[in-house]
Amino acid sequence: MRKLEIPEIMKRHILWIKGGERGQPADLSLRDLRKYKFDQINLHKAKLAGANMSKCSDRQADLSHCDMFSVMLDGADMTQSKLDHADLRGAHLRGVILEGASLVGADLRGGALMLGGDAAESALTNAVLDHANLDNANISGPNLAGSSMYHSSMRGARMEGTNLSDDNLRGSGLDGAILKNANLSNTNLNGASLVGADFSGLTLKGTDLTNADLNDANLEGVDLAEANLTGAKLSRPTSEFPADIQRILKEHFEWIESGAKTGARADLAENDIERIDLPGEDLSGAVLKRTAMSGANLASCRFVMREMEEARLTGANLSDAFLEGANLQRADLRSANLTGANLAGSDLRGADLSNARLTGADLRGANLCDAVPDGAFIADADMTDAILEGASLEDAIREAVDLDAALADDADEYLNVAV
Repeated sequence: MRKLEIPEIMKRHILWIKGGERGQPADLSLRDLRKYKFDQINLHKAKLAGANMSKCSDRQADLSHCDMFSVMLDGADMTQSKLDHADLRGAHLRGVILEGASLVGADLRGGALMLGGDAAESALTNAVLDHANLDNANISGPNLAGSSMYHSSMRGARMEGTNLSDDNLRGSGLDGAILKNANLSNTNLNGASLVGADFSGLTLKGTDLTNADLNDANLEGVDLAEANLTGAKLSRPTSEFPADIQRILKEHFEWIESGAKTGARADLAENDIERIDLPGEDLSGAVLKRTAMSGANLASCRFVMREMEEARLTGANLSDAFLEGANLQRADLRSANLTGANLAGSDLRGADLSNARLTGADLRGANLCDAVPDGAFIADADMTDAILEGASLEDAIREAVDLDAALADDADEYLNVAV
């Protein structure tokens, strides 16, 4: 049987699409298609496994439900193409342009053409998927490092173990996405919607989550310390916490309102209230030793007569909080937002303030001995009479701050600021 030429295969495929008697679905498996142009061509359900389509122009092509297992698409222009439910396992997609493309339900898992070779991961490095639709797509495993997916939709997508480092996902929709063990190092997720996403076990080093919506996201085992969480929504209402936590808080607020006549002072020592949403509440007198409060929204809260030694407050929002005289020895305040907070006279000995935001904070007379403020933003913070012995602020200054009053005659020992 003679091998059909590619133009003849395409004619028969188009006839098949239209329901013609002589039509049949295209089988272009393992073919070299690099010299062909497929703009606006309907290849629905075609077999393209192992085909070489590198640098092809496939703009607005219909490749839905196609078998594209291990297809070569390096450098191809697939702008606004339709790839819904396509089998793209093991596809080679380096430098592919998928701007405005639809990949609803597509499968981009690692795979291999069954010719005795080793399995190869799908590679989408430096790909352009801006405004693409990847809802419910399986993108587990491939290397998407350095790609742009600006304002793309990936709701419900499976992205387990996917390398998304250095990607631009600004404004993207990832609600319900499964991102377990993915690499999001230095990824831009500014303004992204991640409601209900599974973040368990992933890497967030240098990740920009500014103004991102992380409500109901699974952050089990995730270290938020090196991520930028400014303005991020990741808190949970008290109604989602166990009944005993709700009872303790209810009795505490009653205790505050009655002037200690009724109710009871909260003792939440060593309890887990991570990501709790309690803005503006009065937590004065509460025992919070070693309490897990990472990601909590505690903006404008009052903490009078508070015991907070070794509290875990990574990424917590404590902006404008009243913490005057608070005992925060050895507290974990990495990436916490303490903008405008009153920390006058507080005990921050040994506290980890790495990457914390202390812009405009009141630290007059605060004890920062042996604290770790690496990368902390302390512009416009008032550190008059602050005790800084053993706290190196060399890496903390991001803008000029007058610390002469705090450092007195020993400034050169603790801080080297270029004037």
